[in-house]
Amino acid sequence: MHERRGSRGISKLAIPLALVVIVAVAGAYVFLAHGSSPSTSTQSSSSSSALPTVPVQSAVNQFMQDFNSRNVDGMSAYYTPSALLVWSGDVGGLAGMYSSVGNIRLLYATTVGKSVTLDANVSNYAEKTISPTITNATFEITMLENSTAAGIVHATIGVTQEWNWGSAGWQITKENWRYITFDSSYIDKGIPAATTFPQWGYELKGGNPNLVEEKSLEWHAGPYVAASVYAFLFGIVAFMALRTVSRRGSLGPVS
Repeated sequence: MHERRGSRGISKLAIPLALVVIVAVAGAYVFLAHGSSPSTSTQSSSSSSALPTVPVQSAVNQFMQDFNSRNVDGMSAYYTPSALLVWSGDVGGLAGMYSSVGNIRLLYATTVGKSVTLDANVSNYAEKTISPTITNATFEITMLENSTAAGIVHATIGVTQEWNWGSAGWQITKENWRYITFDSSYIDKGIPAATTFPQWGYELKGGNPNLVEEKSLEWHAGPYVAASVYAFLFGIVAFMALRTVSRRGSLGPVS
């Protein structure tokens, strides 16, 4: 009789417990997906005005501040959803064309995001007005970086950016980073390319150094895995609570 009473207690709580676990999984995923989404633009001023209310150089300066502070989300916020970025010149397997803000963000995450320290100085800044809402900016970056992926890096980069003014303020639609010089201490020491940026190894084998293919599993599956872990832990706690309740019920008077 005691066992039947305990079984009835478990069966009554089974459905609510299942519902609670499902809600926990959904809630954890929504929270993680929201938390991992790129942050909003760090531009100090944006407007829905048809004409620019701030100079494009202000946006360029903030972009470079985010670059120096290794703020990948802040940099990504300056690109339109369909922006195009080209890295060319002496930059190994990372040379290529990166279309859409998602791929651009991933490029910065695997380069700038690997930096321990980063010091980039801008020189030879110039602008060319194409229209009231479109301006081309050109400048040169002299960079010193300490990277966990490439060691000590010295680079000189010629940058060309096309900025468009819109409801989000100034944003980049097209950009070209032409690496004039690029020197890595890991490469100088003969450390295999795969230990720095795996794309270099792919390119040496004749493959396409596509960052998205390399990172797609961990990039997209992370929130699901984290949500599963939270749900599993919550399920253990709920199961222990259920056992406690069923034991108390089995010790009560038999009806």
